[in-house]
Amino acid sequence: MATEALISWSAPAHLYTKKRPDWYWAVGIVTLALAAVSFMFGEVLTGIFIVVAAVALVLHASKPPQNVYYEVNDRGIVFDEKLYPFLSLDSFWIPHDEFPPKVLLKSRKLFMPLIVAYISDVDPEEVREVLLKYIAETEHNEPFLKRFLEWLGF
Repeated sequence: MATEALISWSAPAHLYTKKRPDWYWAVGIVTLALAAVSFMFGEVLTGIFIVVAAVALVLHASKPPQNVYYEVNDRGIVFDEKLYPFLSLDSFWIPHDEFPPKVLLKSRKLFMPLIVAYISDVDPEEVREVLLKYIAETEHNEPFLKRFLEWLGF
């Protein structure tokens, strides 16, 4: 049985910054240096893994993100047809001092503790009011590694 959306919006799946040529050079130099050190210590498999991982990261970071459809209904939060039921979510937080606006959802699942959904086309306060009817509001911070990787351009 389909449920009616209380609020919905479309937004990029993650932040994207256009990469300049010096970014690619820096990633290439760091990758080659790490791979060379691995090969010097006889860790051929590790060196190959570093090169393959760097190529995969560069290819992923170079692609602009797809727009994701977000929806809040009376059962939970939908991210591109994947439902996160309110029973599996502990709390949420919408940081007021960050741009672009986003909602941080704390999951009760062990391997997915924090879900980040960017907000676009709707007022973040409206999203907050709808979510308050179903789950608690608790201040959360994004993990340091996520912020660091965004700063590096990944």
